[in-house]
Amino acid sequence: MRTFLSILVLSCLILSCRNENKEALKVEIRTVTPDSLEYPSQEIQIPDSLKNKFIENFFVPWDNPSEELLANLNRFPGKDLSYLQKYLEDDEWYGENKKPHTKWQREEVVNNIDLKNFPNFLQKGIVIAHTDLRRIPTNKPGFDRYSKAGEGFPFDYFQETGLWANTPVLIVHLSKDKQWCYVISPIYKGWVAMHDVAIVDEAFISQWSTDTYCLPLSDNISLQNPISNYAINAKMGMVLPYDEISNNPDKISVYFANTDENQNARILKAEIDRSVVALDNFKFNGKHLKQLVSNLAGRPYGWGGNLENRDCSSMIRDLLGTYKVWLPRDSKDQINSGTKYDLPETTNEKIKFIKEKGVPFLTILRKKGHNMLYVGDAPNGEPLIFHAIWGLKTFYSNEQLADFLAIYPIEGIHKDEDGTLKGRHIIGEAVITTVNAGAGNNQIITPLIDEIYAMTTILGN
Repeated sequence: MRTFLSILVLSCLILSCRNENKEALKVEIRTVTPDSLEYPSQEIQIPDSLKNKFIENFFVPWDNPSEELLANLNRFPGKDLSYLQKYLEDDEWYGENKKPHTKWQREEVVNNIDLKNFPNFLQKGIVIAHTDLRRIPTNKPGFDRYSKAGEGFPFDYFQETGLWANTPVLIVHLSKDKQWCYVISPIYKGWVAMHDVAIVDEAFISQWSTDTYCLPLSDNISLQNPISNYAINAKMGMVLPYDEISNNPDKISVYFANTDENQNARILKAEIDRSVVALDNFKFNGKHLKQLVSNLAGRPYGWGGNLENRDCSSMIRDLLGTYKVWLPRDSKDQINSGTKYDLPETTNEKIKFIKEKGVPFLTILRKKGHNMLYVGDAPNGEPLIFHAIWGLKTFYSNEQLADFLAIYPIEGIHKDEDGTLKGRHIIGEAVITTVNAGAGNNQIITPLIDEIYAMTTILGN
């Protein structure tokens, strides 16, 4: 009986310790709802020159001479074809089976490309479905080591960006099997599945160029043509040419592209309520900003736009793009697209600077690899940020577990060079937090504010 009681007491103590450890490992990140933000009380004017620049940049693949674009290929983000040789020689890419890409897998991809005859196809085109622009011509993922914290899904490094339907492109090169094409898009260059692209001619371009373009206010607008079985959902950031409907002022007729049996583009039209898109009179005011933020908040995080989701820079790009404010696709380029400031070093000085110089909803904050949109201040004075984020770095100190992990790796946790265990607290969606997100949690390595080093105001001050 005494032995049984001793075991029972010991078991209770062990369970108690485990519960205490669980509590100690909890990470609390406070988020803010879109309804609780303080939106601008006055309309902010977006200059017409900026809106015109948006349309000009968007149609670069069609409006600029093809030979000129090809000669200036380096000005577009993304890998050129020489990257295929680097991929062929690199056995450190991991696939969906958590094993390195084999040599035959790499050879299969590279041998499908006629590198000697680049460019072998120079035609203007249009994206006809929401698609992925890839670093190499395959949908197979390229992950870093799964055992390393913050790697594996969703960080497929062959994923460069998502391209929404209706995006104009210049098709530069076709794979041998004609299933992949290397394109120059308005924001990136890389490989797109050929079944998601249609070829356009000058007659199509002339008909498509209506001089009136709108952008969706949500991702839930179905575009359906009554004589076609093809339909897609519009996405925020997608550019839609449109016509007025003379006998129905509450609706407009928007264009979306499809293809015929020869991969030539054709125009389909759908009638939609004009209230679900941003027209030229869409105001940069509190009412409309609240609508946009509410439609983006809570959306899943998507590295490089995979699974038709958004990462930090594409979310900001699509939000401001609704107002025809053009931003680069990459986060490192966005921070240089306005009036840039280097922030002070201490937390208090950073917060003071952001509040003094920042313009809510038009100021981007930057830490390495991650951009955040400044959206005003919390009641306690802390700056608030809207950002699509995967997670925050965490660390753990359990030497026994560290020794175990050295032999049996567990996805998402690794033993670092300093002997600590590193992991991630997953957020995985678009959220509104303070710049101090992560502070006060013992397991968070660095609160966001400590890593934020720069900011840019889009319209300048």
